[in-house]
Amino acid sequence: MTNPVSQFRNNLFGSRGMDIKSALDYVEVMIGNMSTSEQIAVRTAVGVLINTIDSAVTQSQGPSPEKMAIIDLIDERIAKHNFIREEAIGDVVDAHIHNLDDKIADWMDNNLRDKMMDVLANEDISDDISNWMSNNFDLNDYNVDYAIESWADNNLDEKISEAVNNLTFTVNVN
Repeated sequence: MTNPVSQFRNNLFGSRGMDIKSALDYVEVMIGNMSTSEQIAVRTAVGVLINTIDSAVTQSQGPSPEKMAIIDLIDERIAKHNFIREEAIGDVVDAHIHNLDDKIADWMDNNLRDKMMDVLANEDISDDISNWMSNNFDLNDYNVDYAIESWADNNLDEKISEAVNNLTFTVNVN
């Protein structure tokens, strides 16, 4: 297992070995030299950092041996229960599932078209399309004349002034 925190280690700074309490005490001393508003912000950030590191280290260690033993026990019991159940009623279940599939297919063949037609009969498709279009489609996005006019209103004066200011004249006297 790799330590997920190691990639962020910076050898430029010291360490308190494995004494996390001592490291947090040092952080508190450093925070104590800040203004109150800075202290609150830094304590919040440090708290988030500690919680994140705790979660990452816990996850990197994987499940505990106790948890693994409980999972194995549960898996064994489920497998045993399913095996007994399958032996006792396997053929009956297959027959019922096949029969159920047939019943569903028959119902769909006989009823689904009528149910859909009933639903659609009460709908005004044109209104639904119109509502969707007005909620999701803006004609101004595709109105070229409007886009050109808008650009001209916002930029034309500046562009004309810029062009006039860049004109040079030459006067020849004969």
